[in-house]
Formats: sequence, C-alpha cells, structure tokens
Amino acid sequence: MKLSVIILARTISDALFKMTSDCINTLRDSEKSLDIEVILVESNKQYHTSGFAYPNDVKVIIPEAAFNFHKFLNIGLHAATGEYIAFCNNDLIFYDHWFTEILKVADQHPKIKSFSPNGNFTTNFISDFQTGYKVRTHVFGWCFVAKRSVFNTIGDLDETFDFNYADNDYAMTLKKYNIRHAVVYHSKVKHLDPKEANIDKGDWYKIQQEKAAKSIKELPGYVAGANAFTDKKSLQDHLKFHAKWGSPKKLYRKNKIADLFIKFHLGLFNRWVMVV
Repeated sequence: MKLSVIILARTISDALFKMTSDCINTLRDSEKSLDIEVILVESNKQYHTSGFAYPNDVKVIIPEAAFNFHKFLNIGLHAATGEYIAFCNNDLIFYDHWFTEILKVADQHPKIKSFSPNGNFTTNFISDFQTGYKVRTHVFGWCFVAKRSVFNTIGDLDETFDFNYADNDYAMTLKKYNIRHAVVYHSKVKHLDPKEANIDKGDWYKIQQEKAAKSIKELPGYVAGANAFTDKKSLQDHLKFHAKWGSPKKLYRKNKIADLFIKFHLGLFNRWVMVV
C-alpha cells in the first residue's frame, strides 16, 4: 500500500524552508514502515537557483501557472502514484502513526473513502471517528486524505476555488456524490498557526484582494453588504461558492434533504439534489 503526500510550498526564506522541511521530516518519521511518496508543488519559480534544496527523494514540481490552491493540488494529484492521496499544507507537524490510524478506520469501514486527521489534541472522544461533511469539524482543508478511487468519481478538484472555500467545495462535492468522509480522532496532525510558523500570508493574498475589489459589481440579495466581510477577496469567494451551490437558504434546504437521504441509505440521489 502506497501513500502519496502532496505538499504545497512557497520556499522564499529560511523560515519557510525550515517549516516545510519540518513538515517533510515529521511525515517521514511518523510512518517509517510505510511506502510514502512525497510530492512538493512549489510556488517559487526560482526554486532551483534559490539555494534551497529538499531531499532528493522529494519530487519537486514547479508549475508555470500562478498559485491556485486547487490547481496546484490537481497538479500533485496527476503526478501521484499511491492508492491513497494526502493533500497537505506545508505548515503541519505529523505525529506517530497518523496515517496508520486512518487505515484502521478505512479497513473496518470500507464505505468511508475520504478522511481528515484530528487537529484537536485536548478533547476526549467517545469513538475513534465521526462521519460528516462540516468544515472545521469533519473536513479540514489543511490536510485531507482520500482513496484514489474518489477522484475517478468526482474528477479533479474545482479550480474555481483558488484559496477560500476550497474545503467547503470539496465537502459539498463528496456529499453530492455520496462519498462518506470521516475525521479520525486518533490520527494526529498539528496545524501551526502563523505565529508558530513565523510567517505571514505574503503578497499573493494582497494581489488577490486587489483583483477582487475590481471584479465585484453587484451583490445578490442574500449578502447584507461588503462590510460583512473582512476583505474583498473573501466576499468574492463567498459569491463564487454560492453561485455554484445555491444561495444560503437554498443550500440549507438541499443539505437537509441530502442528509436525510444519507441517513436512510439513499445518498445516490444526492447527485440530483445538489444541483443548483
């Protein structure tokens, strides 16, 4: 059994290089007996002349395209050869047997094909896992794992979502295709906050905000106003998500119906329920 781990990185400083190296090293150390393929999708176009160098067994891919969260994950997906694919930020610390714990759930419950590790180390849980599609409760965009067969069903990740709402879109897509997802509580992966990682968002996000500010013309009735959002980029991505999946009220109703279908083992009808 082979695990392909796709890590997105932007290696432009010693701090970022160290953070990504720590991510790779803890990944290797956490599962020494497993066959792990590490694919690094690098945003620094000058990486090869930058003086930074990751281990030779790490496959570094430098896309020609500008950074786009889902596009870069798709590039890694197309290069991956494992039966399981992990999609990861580079600001992660992996703990011992994190993937082995996911495999235990997968082996015992073969209908669950998508997984997130647990980032909450302090809470006591009454079960080994919990199924669901709620973002930041069950689905974590900073690290999720799926069987390769999932992408034979859903296709590539939607590159409309270049950063914000990427995890929301993935969760909705799983529900649409009746693919079960679970957070695995004994699978521990720490997601560093910006202070721990000693980094900031960099200039990419600022550029996207400027582009978004120019592109927003009219707001639909369900948006109270641009002031409800911290920045124009977040507002634009909010609009894109609801343009695809329906207004908040419509999406609420569709989710209620889809959840009932799943509860009564009729989730195959979600493909029609989730259409806008």
